[in-house]
Amino acid sequence: MNILFFCQYDEDYSPEFKQKAREIAKGENVIFAAEHQWTKEEYHAQLGEADVICSFIAKKDMQYCKRLKLMLLDIAGVDGFIDSPYLPRDAVICNASGLYGNLIAEHSVALALAICRGIPVYVQHQEKKLWKLEKPDKPVEGSTVLILGAGDIGTAIARDIRPMLGNGKIIGVRRVRREVPSAFDGMITFAELDAYLPQADLIFCALPHTKETKGLLHAGRLRMMKDDAVLVNCGRGSLIPLDDLAAVLQEGKLFGAALDVAEVEPLPADHPIWDCGRLLITPHAAGNAMTIHSPTAQRLNDLLLENLENYLTGKPLKNVVSRETGYKELQINT
Repeated sequence: MNILFFCQYDEDYSPEFKQKAREIAKGENVIFAAEHQWTKEEYHAQLGEADVICSFIAKKDMQYCKRLKLMLLDIAGVDGFIDSPYLPRDAVICNASGLYGNLIAEHSVALALAICRGIPVYVQHQEKKLWKLEKPDKPVEGSTVLILGAGDIGTAIARDIRPMLGNGKIIGVRRVRREVPSAFDGMITFAELDAYLPQADLIFCALPHTKETKGLLHAGRLRMMKDDAVLVNCGRGSLIPLDDLAAVLQEGKLFGAALDVAEVEPLPADHPIWDCGRLLITPHAAGNAMTIHSPTAQRLNDLLLENLENYLTGKPLKNVVSRETGYKELQINT
């Protein structure tokens, strides 16, 4: 069996991680890509011979994965992998859902607070050496917060912003109605979204890419929002059509918006969204701007090794993703 490791960090995996991986795999062929300088043809050949791929590859390279039986992603987003026409019929994909919540929540709340407190304007003033007070700001206290996606990331956002709300409330939005986590004051489904969008002061997006979520916040729904609402998307770029958001911002709608993800990445330099006021853009940094020594990276590495060991010993895998829904399934046996 060929087990092929890639690494998403600037540094390679630690020697301790590599030793542990080889111990888990025992006599199997374990390959760390960063240790090699393959030509394009050699790289494609390695993909073609891999039974297990850890971390992730370019989505377009799925076409070379002819023998793939298991892909252990260290990212949460599976679009382009789970729905790839090249994914072998019996291959299983596991993602890293549940491990990025703290990190992405920090980024999401930071973006929202920056907009509410006018930080982008003050940065512009600083560049001009201009001491100028701007009013009004938008207090978070007392806000109604709507969080699209009530999984790990959405729950972490609710937890982090709760202490700032005072008598405000947090409503979560889920694909299906389930129990209400303690971090939320209420929970609705997608079918009820239109009734709640006009009530929200802060709207956070933490949804995966699925058929149901693609284009969910189109122009019609963006115009349902309060004129002074703040919108933050650190989920998937497909949720909000960029042309629609640009048009709505240009109309003067919304207090501000922040995007860490976009329909097309990298975001084209000639897209009109760049020129919109009241907008913050970060380059898919919420869950990616970390080192291999960060707490999130350590959890990811532990999950990779645990799932590899489970697979090789016939134990249930964690974070198996359904091909039908794009969401994490219950544990299954290999």
